[in-house]
Amino acid sequence: MKKECVVGMTFAILIGLAGADLIATTISTDGSALLSTSGSDANGSFASRVMTVDTARLVRTVPGDESGDDLVVSGSGPVLFSDFASALLMGSEVWDRCRFLDTVSDRSPGEVSVYTAGILQGGEFDASRTIDSGLSGATRVNGSGLFAFGFQETGNRSLKSRGFVTGNMSVQDLFRYGGKV
Repeated sequence: MKKECVVGMTFAILIGLAGADLIATTISTDGSALLSTSGSDANGSFASRVMTVDTARLVRTVPGDESGDDLVVSGSGPVLFSDFASALLMGSEVWDRCRFLDTVSDRSPGEVSVYTAGILQGGEFDASRTIDSGLSGATRVNGSGLFAFGFQETGNRSLKSRGFVTGNMSVQDLFRYGGKV
């Protein structure tokens, strides 16, 4: 089982270095696993790390046509995770092209970032991030443990939010900042 995981991770790294259109990794183990992913482009960046001990299943997908990733982790033992994504918010096209307008842009340029981190004693963590002219995605957590999450938007308008949950939990956090709605 360990030999297949090493071969699979080596293959995924080589594909990533070649500029792949898609990277997909699936790990099922009754030991321990560590999976780390990061990327960036002109729109923003993302990074995620997960470590599991005991029986676990990890599925990661990184599409090549856009920046972002999808990560699903379920385990019967401890699951440690962290996830961060940031994006540059683009201004309104009308405002950029028509400077003589005296109306205020509905989308001011700025930056937005989203983070999650936690440890579960058995449970599931699911994160999906898409970075384009904004940042959108979802986070889902089911299990027992602790979970911290938040977001921050800066620019002409600012917005901050933080949350912390402990115990048995079921959390779903959906978001969309900037971009086309």
